[in-house]
Amino acid sequence: TPIPVAVDPPPAPPTPSVITNPVFLQRPDVRQFSQYYPERANEREVEGRATIDCIVAADGRLSCTVTSEDPPGYGFGEATLRISRFFRIAPQTRDGVPTSGGRFRTTVRWQRPD
Repeated sequence: TPIPVAVDPPPAPPTPSVITNPVFLQRPDVRQFSQYYPERANEREVEGRATIDCIVAADGRLSCTVTSEDPPGYGFGEATLRISRFFRIAPQTRDGVPTSGGRFRTTVRWQRPD
């Protein structure tokens, strides 16, 4: 008869560490914010915000998903994803070499252009 063998489950993949004090290398400017302001919200004079959760690549680019949007239905989440392409954050380093995988979360407040 076979002898029962206990097998440990594989270890969980490491969760990316959270970047709490990001060093911004680049941020979107006022012109970019006004260009990407959600059309429906602008027409109705609505301001809003969206929170994104991002993974930082070794080159500082962000790959993000929207975690919340307020008020819903005005396009602030989609606009925040579009504007996130203009953010660059200093990546985490391991032994002095930039590494990808750090997590970064932020809330972008959308205010109507004057």
